[in-house]
Amino acid sequence: MARIAADITWLIGSTPLVELHRLAPTGARLVAKLESFNPSGSNKDRTALGMIQHAELHGSLKPAGTIIECTSGDLGLAIAMVGRRRGYRVILTMPENATVLRPTLLRALGAELVLTKAADGMRGAMAHAEELVRKTEGAICLQAFSNRANAKIHGETTAHEIWQDTDGAVRAIVVPIGTGGTAAGCAAVLRERGVRIIGVEPSTSAVLSGQNAGSHDIPGLGAGFIPGLLGHKVLDEVVRVTDVEANVSVQDLARTESILVGPASGAVLHAARHVAQRPEYQGQLIIAVLPDSGERFCDHRAYRQEE
Repeated sequence: MARIAADITWLIGSTPLVELHRLAPTGARLVAKLESFNPSGSNKDRTALGMIQHAELHGSLKPAGTIIECTSGDLGLAIAMVGRRRGYRVILTMPENATVLRPTLLRALGAELVLTKAADGMRGAMAHAEELVRKTEGAICLQAFSNRANAKIHGETTAHEIWQDTDGAVRAIVVPIGTGGTAAGCAAVLRERGVRIIGVEPSTSAVLSGQNAGSHDIPGLGAGFIPGLLGHKVLDEVVRVTDVEANVSVQDLARTESILVGPASGAVLHAARHVAQRPEYQGQLIIAVLPDSGERFCDHRAYRQEE
């Protein structure tokens, strides 16, 4: 039987699991879910598709309409890919200190970029996106940090894939906290099946742990505020990871398992290895959801090892 996707969005999801034998602590079983196998290279493809489909279904996004969203990189790429393929104008707001590669890729996909002040961070980019929506006829802002369709798509895809591909053996899932969609979706489906959901955030911007927002160098994590999707008891635990710990894990994964990922994945891996060392997880299966790919982070400190 022929296996030909109708378009690129049909290739979103069904990402593989792989054992991390060389990195798992003795007595633990550590498995990575490689979200880099999504078409644009991250778990944000699921988020973008889910939110856009929901907006179409409920009539807020009209044919040939405009999607406006704030982004630090991967979410913007996903929205540009899905949105442009489905015929929409895509305008993205982004802090001006983004790497050169991200804007280049976004423009290549046909997205329009509006750069905001670096000092204003993601809050500033979000505020400007909302302002643009008010001024643009037929435009919507997907609001990934509070859009329930974000969590829903991860529950329907990410969570179910993990449960099915492990034959229900998974006992804990370690997830990155960006928009909060992966965590909320997995919690909604898997908590009742006895699976713990463990979030990861930067140690210098540990708002989920009750600390103040701050700067960090782990793109994709730690927006500096608690996402609206992370309601009461979504997370069973939060692990804080430093920039250095994330970078070391990126290097460890490349050198020992030949898997190239970005800093957010490095942070998740570090947290997962930390959790796997605990006595209660001896002999248990832990899934580390690695959200991104390494190729677009070649200019990041994690890959500039000579420094």
